[in-house]
Amino acid sequence: MKVLLLGLGLVGSNICRMLIANDTISELICCDKNSEKINAVKSSLKNVHYDDYVHVDFRKLNLSRSSEIENFIKGVDVVINSVSPTLNIKIMKGCLKAGVDYLDLASNEYANAEQLSLSSEFVHEGLRAIINLGVSPGLTNLMAKWCSEVLDEVEVIRVRLVEDQVPYWRVWSWSPHLTIEHFSCPPIVYEDGRFKIEKPLSGMEEYEFPNPIGKKRTYLIYGDEIATLPRYIKLKRIDLKSGGSEIEFVKGLYDLGLFSNNEIRVDRKLISPIKVLYSLAKKFDGYNPIEHIHGLDNIILAVSVEAVGLKGGERSISRINALPPRLSELLNMKI
Repeated sequence: MKVLLLGLGLVGSNICRMLIANDTISELICCDKNSEKINAVKSSLKNVHYDDYVHVDFRKLNLSRSSEIENFIKGVDVVINSVSPTLNIKIMKGCLKAGVDYLDLASNEYANAEQLSLSSEFVHEGLRAIINLGVSPGLTNLMAKWCSEVLDEVEVIRVRLVEDQVPYWRVWSWSPHLTIEHFSCPPIVYEDGRFKIEKPLSGMEEYEFPNPIGKKRTYLIYGDEIATLPRYIKLKRIDLKSGGSEIEFVKGLYDLGLFSNNEIRVDRKLISPIKVLYSLAKKFDGYNPIEHIHGLDNIILAVSVEAVGLKGGERSISRINALPPRLSELLNMKI
């Protein structure tokens, strides 16, 4: 199988590391617009004789050009989209044109999985497109489905996440610009057949995560799975809350008013705080998390999903926890 991986950020680079050890893959083409990111991934693999496993080719690709995307897609079996979700539709259309299967990690549109607009076209062409296939959304969707199938009737599904960096937060999990955009976006809660918009980082709840993490403060954040799961699971309510060092850092910025679009007067000028934040984030253009993660002892991540409902006529709770590999385990993974 020949795979095209688009994007070599922190997520994409780890996808690359895992795919080169997959014996079902004959060739892996890894692309990014940033030469420094490509070189950083190559450097991280310098002690790995990956050609013993998979033939790997690293290439620079400008995804703003549709024709260039289509040329890269031709001849592969599947495209893994690990770049900005703003490019989802453009890449999906390239896959349709080339007759190639597709995977991505998140949606772009608010409260709407825009990728579903191309569902019938993929079905018509006999192609597969699996969307939102990350941890959240992705793993959380599968966990929610499992919890719902344990019960006869589902009333509530709770999705809870935590990410702690040790020592305290210092690495952006993904693009700083997208991080600001994501956390400034009002979270949605599905309740009684409709979506409700809530205040960002509200609804503080102390949630008990599995050992060794324990109890952590969590807050409402936006999640793509909240927009899609009610399509497939009959329920009364679903929400998503997250906690940990990055959330606490971002909440501090939010509480200061730095996520506000309302202009404030500074000396003689009117300035929008969030525009200042976006402007400051520009210094991270070309940001490569791989260069920073070695200063961390670890990143600890946990995902918990629970469903409340009825089983055999009695009120019941089904719950599943996931503890993905720690950062140190991924970086030291022997391939």
